[in-house]
Amino acid sequence: MEREQLDIGWRVIGVLGAAWGATDTDTIGTEHLLAGIAGTKSPAKDALAAEGVTTTMVAAVLRERRDDPGAEEWAGGSAGDWAGDDDIGHSVPSLDVVGEDGDGNRLLTGIAGRAFGHAVELAAAKARTADGGIAKVRPEHLLRGLLNQPEGRYAEVLALCGTTPDAVRARLDGRVPERGPADGPGPAGGEGAPGTGVPARRLDPALDSTRDRLIGRRQYPVNRLRRWLLRGVNWAAAPAQWVHHETYEQARSLGHRRVGTEHALLAALATHEVAAAHPLLARQGVTGPDVRQLGGARLAATGLDYATVRAALAAGPDLGTDAVPVKSLLEDVRSDDGTGPLVESLMQDGTRAGRLVRLLGDTGPQ
Repeated sequence: MEREQLDIGWRVIGVLGAAWGATDTDTIGTEHLLAGIAGTKSPAKDALAAEGVTTTMVAAVLRERRDDPGAEEWAGGSAGDWAGDDDIGHSVPSLDVVGEDGDGNRLLTGIAGRAFGHAVELAAAKARTADGGIAKVRPEHLLRGLLNQPEGRYAEVLALCGTTPDAVRARLDGRVPERGPADGPGPAGGEGAPGTGVPARRLDPALDSTRDRLIGRRQYPVNRLRRWLLRGVNWAAAPAQWVHHETYEQARSLGHRRVGTEHALLAALATHEVAAAHPLLARQGVTGPDVRQLGGARLAATGLDYATVRAALAAGPDLGTDAVPVKSLLEDVRSDDGTGPLVESLMQDGTRAGRLVRLLGDTGPQ
C-alpha cells in the first residue's frame, strides 16, 4: 500500500500526543502508547476500562516506575525496574513509522514500532473492503497492534492493573474474558490475578461504584469544569476529599435525602476498604498511606466494616440529629490531614455517627 493511502486518524494522533506527554525521554514505549489509548475516547478505551485499565491506573504505574522502581513486583519479572526494555536497542524514528504525523525528535522503541506497523496492516486489510481504499488507523488497530506484541512493557502495566492481554483482546472482540481458577474473577469483581499489583480479595458489591470512581472508570457528579479538573485524579492520595465526595454518594445509594455524619462514617469505611484493595493507588501521595487512611483503619480496628454499617443504616435506625452539620465537619478537614481528624470529629458527642457506632455495640476508635 502506498504511503499516501495511509490516514492516521485524529484520534490516533491524539494517542501519540498523549504518549509523548507520558514519557520524560525522547523515546515512546508500548507503555506510553497504552497510556494514550486509555485516555482517547474509542472502543479501545472502553475495552481497557472494562478490565480496570484507565488513565488513573496507567499513570500510577508509570509514575511509580519512574519515581520508585522497586515498589512492586509483578508476575512476569522481578521487583526493581521494568521486566523488559521494550526492545529499545532497535528504536526507530517515529517519522519512519507514522509518516508526516510523526515527530522528527521522537523515537519508538522496537516493540512500539512493530505494534504500530501491525496497526497499519490491520487498517490496510480493512481498507481493501471498506473506508474507500484508504487505510484509516484507529485506536482499536493500535491496541490490537500492542496485543500482538506480548513482550512489550504495556503487558506489565496490564498485569499491575490485574488483567492480561488475552482478557483485553476478548473485551475488544465484544466477549467476556474466560477466567480459570488461577486467574481469579478479574478486576471487574474487585480482584486481581496472582502476581499482579491487585490483591486477590473481594469487595462488597455495594462498593463497585466507589471502586469505579477511584480507578477513574466513573466520575463524581460535579460541574463540567470540575469534572475536567478532576479527570485522572487519584482519590486514594487525597482521602479527605474522597470521603467528602463519597459521603453524598453513600447517602444517595441508600435513598436517603438527608445527609448526616452517619454517611460520612460509611464513606470513611468505603474508601478505606477500596483503597486497601488497590495498593498501587493507595501508596502514592505526599504522606504515607497509614497517615492518609488512619480514620478508616481505626474504625476497622474496632471491628466495624462497610457491610455492617451499611446494613444498619438500611434498617433505618433512629439516630437523632447532628449537633454540627456534616457539611461543616467535611469542610473543616484539610485535604492533607488524611481521614484521622475527620473520624475523630464524627465520633464526638452529639453526632448521628457516634450514636450509630454505639448502637452497633462499639465505643468508637480510641
